[in-house]
Amino acid sequence: MTTTSPRTVLHRRLSLLALTLSLGLPIAHAAPSPEQARKLAAEAYVFAYATAEHDKVLNAIAAKLPYNVLFGEARLLGPDDKNVVSPNNDTFYSRALLDLRSEPQVLSVPAEGKRYYSFQLVDLRTNNLDYIGTRATGTAAGRYLIAGPDWQGQLPAGFDGLIRSPSRVVFLLGRTEVKGAADQPAAAAVLKEYRLQSLSAALKQDAPAALPKLTLPPYSNTKAGKASALFSTFNALAPLHAWSAEEQAQLQRFAEIGVGPGLDFKPSAEIAAAVDAGAEAGRDKVKAASVSISPNRNGWYSSPANVGHFGSDDLTRAAAAWRYIYVNDAAEALYPIALQDSQGQPLNGSKRYRLHFAAGQLPPVNSFWSLTMYDSQTQLLVANPIQRYSIGDRTPGLVYDADGGLTLYLQHDAPAATQQANWLPAPKGQFNMLLRLYLPKESALKGTYQLPAITPVGGQE
Repeated sequence: MTTTSPRTVLHRRLSLLALTLSLGLPIAHAAPSPEQARKLAAEAYVFAYATAEHDKVLNAIAAKLPYNVLFGEARLLGPDDKNVVSPNNDTFYSRALLDLRSEPQVLSVPAEGKRYYSFQLVDLRTNNLDYIGTRATGTAAGRYLIAGPDWQGQLPAGFDGLIRSPSRVVFLLGRTEVKGAADQPAAAAVLKEYRLQSLSAALKQDAPAALPKLTLPPYSNTKAGKASALFSTFNALAPLHAWSAEEQAQLQRFAEIGVGPGLDFKPSAEIAAAVDAGAEAGRDKVKAASVSISPNRNGWYSSPANVGHFGSDDLTRAAAAWRYIYVNDAAEALYPIALQDSQGQPLNGSKRYRLHFAAGQLPPVNSFWSLTMYDSQTQLLVANPIQRYSIGDRTPGLVYDADGGLTLYLQHDAPAATQQANWLPAPKGQFNMLLRLYLPKESALKGTYQLPAITPVGGQE
């Protein structure tokens, strides 16, 4: 007689669950009570939010660009760009959607020692994979293999690294530094040297058999409308990810209300209202967390320590996606966000503010820093008459204090002529700002560097 160990039984159950989830097969459950359904929906909303919000950018790119094609955009983003919250105005973006279902993709980069660049790889959970760029892989030319969860091969000779993804679709986001208007042609030339191709093309081999075209679910606004609409988006995207055992256990519970890979989200009449209410509560929780995502230091809120690698911390994952999706790893860039002035009041364009960096206290970076202005309601860049959306150490004509310090002027109306070189225009209403520190130094990474408070100034200038 053969006995089966409890460990083996558990392994088989998890394997069966993983197969069921990956195929989108229904799982039998006793119907939850309305109260149970409400709690499940609130929890599921937090779990699913980042993936569903990610769908906005996936759709925007897929509408204009085929899969596995790299597009470098030789322009700086402005107020007309509305697909990504809190975009930067410092770099040229490169982007691609990698469909890794049939084979890996290869990213080739040139030798580039004159400017900062990075390629961030984001999975469907909005976790960051390994990086390619100045910090992560150096300034030499290289070829890097990016593989999905179904590829069982080994790194071939002639490649410089292998990046594995649990998602079958990966968002590739490149940033290439622009050092001012005069530098844009040279930065644009670098974009043309990046190359993306399939592994079979790189090895000059026959391509695998073509798979059915990948179709994404339409994006539904996560910040407005019916909160539970998010679940249909999530269900359609979820089969494209290889879920961990812990995540599969959560998904098995969420399946009781119709949330899971490939499921048809149609809760029964008995629990539909409870599910809707739970989803609304989940959205309120995410929105609140996006404001208190980290401790307040002088009106500045730093990026969470686990940003880009959230593990089981789905509330922080969701809050980051609400506030500033696709945040870099801390070693790549820090993103303190300013929400309040020195008196604890929300920043508002009806007031005038000063931000003064004392001598020797400028943001500590090994690359560059910038301060970018956003409308608080939309988290988008704000149109202004001088078309300046960020200010920083590469801003032409920036005037430093005699002792090496720096004073920035943050207000809606133009300041005195002598101050306009250091003016960052604000909208009329509430605003917030992101200070980006690219390749931050140890004092910033360890938190020993403290940003100065933003001071309101009364009277007319």
